[in-house]
Amino acid sequence: MKTFSKKRHKEVTSEREQENLHTEMQYHLLKIGKALGYQVISASNDRSRNFQGKNFSSLCLPCFPEINVEKETKNTIALIDVIWFENNTKNIVCAFEVEKSTSIYSGILRLTDLYHSFPENPSSLFLIIPDNREKELLLQLSRPSIKSNGTKIHYIKFSVLKENCEAICKFGTGKETLLKIANQ
Repeated sequence: MKTFSKKRHKEVTSEREQENLHTEMQYHLLKIGKALGYQVISASNDRSRNFQGKNFSSLCLPCFPEINVEKETKNTIALIDVIWFENNTKNIVCAFEVEKSTSIYSGILRLTDLYHSFPENPSSLFLIIPDNREKELLLQLSRPSIKSNGTKIHYIKFSVLKENCEAICKFGTGKETLLKIANQ
C-alpha cells in the first residue's frame, strides 16, 4: 500500500510541476507582450491563474475582443495560450501555444486555424516547448499536411524564453525581437 501511495504522490507532484511550468511560460509571454507595448490576453480558461503572486488578469485585457470570424472559430482562437493584439485594435500580432505535455499537434492546429482566419493580415505564430520536445515538434511540423498549408510557425524552447525574458522586456522593440531567440 505504501508503494502505491508514494507512486501516486510522485505522479501528482510531477503533474503540479508541469502545470506550474506551463503557467510560468504563459506569464513570461504576457509580461513580454505588455513590455513591448501590446495588449495581451491569455486563454479564456487560464485568466484566473497567477505566477509568483502576479495574477494574469492584471496583465490581460478584461475580455477577448470581438473578431470577425465564426463563433466556433473564435472559441478555438480564444483557447490559444497567449495572444498579443496591436494596441487599441482587434489585430492579432502574435499567438503562442505552450506545449509542455499535451499534444503538439493540437497547438499547431489552433495556430493554423488562426492563420487561415486572417490570411490578409497573418499573425506571427509561436510554439513554446520544453527543451526535450524539439525533435517531436520538428517531426510534427514536417508532416505533409502541415508543410503544405503555408503556415509559418516559429518555436522557442522554455529555457531560452526564461533566460531572455527580462532582456526582451527591457530592450525589445517589437515582436521582431522574438525572432532573435526563435527557431523555425
